[in-house]
Amino acid sequence: MLAFGMLLENKLVERRSLHRLVAENFQDVVHIEQGMDSMEFFPLGEDSWSYRYGALWISVRRDIGGHFPGAYEAALLLRESGKKFVLAPLAGRDGRVVYGLAGLPVVVFPYVERAAAAAPVAPSAAQLEELIGRLKEVHGFSSPAELSAEVPTEDFCLPFESDLDKALCSALSAEARDLGPYGHRLTGLVSRCWHDLAALRREAAEAAARCTELWEGERPALTHGDPSPANVLFGAGVDILDWGGMMWAPPERDWAAVARAFGARPGGRAAFLRFYELRWQLAEIAEYAARFTAPHVGDADDRAMWRRLLRYLPGG
Repeated sequence: MLAFGMLLENKLVERRSLHRLVAENFQDVVHIEQGMDSMEFFPLGEDSWSYRYGALWISVRRDIGGHFPGAYEAALLLRESGKKFVLAPLAGRDGRVVYGLAGLPVVVFPYVERAAAAAPVAPSAAQLEELIGRLKEVHGFSSPAELSAEVPTEDFCLPFESDLDKALCSALSAEARDLGPYGHRLTGLVSRCWHDLAALRREAAEAAARCTELWEGERPALTHGDPSPANVLFGAGVDILDWGGMMWAPPERDWAAVARAFGARPGGRAAFLRFYELRWQLAEIAEYAARFTAPHVGDADDRAMWRRLLRYLPGG
């Protein structure tokens, strides 16, 4: 997934604004000698715009709808508790972990050379076992009542469902073809896949109801949500980054992601594994379909997102 990052800078967020944010909040954390010209954009991360600035890595998040600042705060608590494999963000001089620019969350990390690599390293079987072990450590960390950061708890809802409805209906409208070069192609794709999509959504609703029933009264685990090649650094050890999707949930939330990303099978209950696979697929469809039912120009980001949509839309 790393190769399909945000390839173009977000022009709403100026580099001088990022420079000012860092100077005002992180000068005491990391001594800053670089000028603004040394800030370098990296086309990495499907849900962020990334910059290196000396010893800092700046992540401007675009996942506004599913963004919970408490998740990043919890990652810092995990690292401070001794879990050094958690690549957590830095707290600024005022103690905050998440800042804001142009209506977008901004999180600052220590720069890690391996995180800026052009392609992820394929893990060995031993490294996958270590990743699974590290995730199990996180799963047993604490309970919601004992963790000071506010992390969301699983409710088996599909928070993107209204966005998906809107995008699919818009895709079939006469106006869709005028929104950009992929509008007409999206109309044809959604038309061909409509019945498959309806079946997929029914199955997801049934899986959610079943998981809600099975999970009643169960102690939740602290889960990462997306331990994928873009978010795991393999080397002498295993380091895990991008904790913005952290949630109290069944551990299968992570096991489904590990299976999807690496082909490993850590185990888990079939009902939960299926639910998380369905939710991931529908969330991806909702996000990318929404992009092409809004004005777009067919740039590098659009081309990359169209390829992603074809991976997830049934019959595409």
